[in-house]
Amino acid sequence: MIYDNCGRPLTSMRISITSRCNLNCIYCHHEGITRNTGIEMTPEEIEEIVRISTEFGVRKVKITGGEPLLRKDIVSIVKKISDVSGVEDVSLTTNAMFLEKLAKELKIAGLNRINISIDTLKSKVFSEITQGGNLSTVQRGIEKAIEVGLKPVKLNMVIMKGINNREIHNMLKKYSRDNVVVQLIELVDSNELFFEKYYYSLDEVEDNFERRAKEIVVRKLMHGRHKYILNGTEVEVIKPMHNTDFCAHCTRIRVTADGKFKPCLMRDDNLVNFLDEMRLGADKNRLKELFKKAIGEREPFFKQNLVGSN
Repeated sequence: MIYDNCGRPLTSMRISITSRCNLNCIYCHHEGITRNTGIEMTPEEIEEIVRISTEFGVRKVKITGGEPLLRKDIVSIVKKISDVSGVEDVSLTTNAMFLEKLAKELKIAGLNRINISIDTLKSKVFSEITQGGNLSTVQRGIEKAIEVGLKPVKLNMVIMKGINNREIHNMLKKYSRDNVVVQLIELVDSNELFFEKYYYSLDEVEDNFERRAKEIVVRKLMHGRHKYILNGTEVEVIKPMHNTDFCAHCTRIRVTADGKFKPCLMRDDNLVNFLDEMRLGADKNRLKELFKKAIGEREPFFKQNLVGSN
């Protein structure tokens, strides 16, 4: 296992396999990337960079986008990642517009679990948030994911003041079932004016959960986030903004769709390009050097209460 300069172990990788998306959600932070080059890695290139990462202790891989299900080779990508020795968990995040027809193939290919964006149970509001999405299509995708045995199915709900902050109870009630986790996510500051208008703190919501919960689980290897068990509903609260605990417990390296290591979601000034060298014939040792360089660039964006050096 490899540790960064702040003593944080690296155990997971989040790979964007495309910047393309069929929706245009009003809060999207585009995985912290401000410029889309249009370049995409091949399944073989993705497999190779995952293989290298496992030699340094990465055991969990999350596939993301854009919208990863836009890739016509998505099943092949999942299969190649899941077949890499050392990978113990493969997950995927999606808007679920194409999930109903692909869920079974993805499960067979080796996908373990899935994250699905669903911010509201109101069709009109859903269409406005996603700028074109269809709530019924997404809900059928959720049901199919549950049916084929992807577990847990995590439902991502980004909370926005005046838009959906009053729907939390209904979302929890609707999806109170086994192997489903509702994730309440605070807005990320990718647009200052939008953030100021719609940011909704989850502090009071979390205080309420703490009073009501039958069980509270602190997930230290997942940014120290808390999971609450509430009358059969599992809820996780994710608060990335101005949260030193979130940064102090980060164990993830990110990979951009155009083949760069991204040490931090909140920064794009310290990317480490590996795809150009890979396509010019760089050997495995060189790619390892680039991986270690990216780890050396990792530092908490919110810097108080850091974990100890290792």
